[in-house]
Amino acid sequence: MNTEIEILGAVFKCQADEDIFYQRLSEIKGIKKIVTHNSYLLVTIFDTHKKQTISDISEVCDIWHATMASH
Repeated sequence: MNTEIEILGAVFKCQADEDIFYQRLSEIKGIKKIVTHNSYLLVTIFDTHKKQTISDISEVCDIWHATMASH
């Protein structure tokens, strides 16, 4: 089973900053896929390590002042 999380409002200073944000997300274990929509990201995570994965995503979001919400 999977869980979906929306990430909204990330603030990037430049293209390199945005690239680092996506790189950091891609390094998190437990993420199945990341889909970019117009104003948010939809992140699908595996439920096997859900708690740790959400914690890791939250840390990345905090750096870029983004908001997480369950979908």
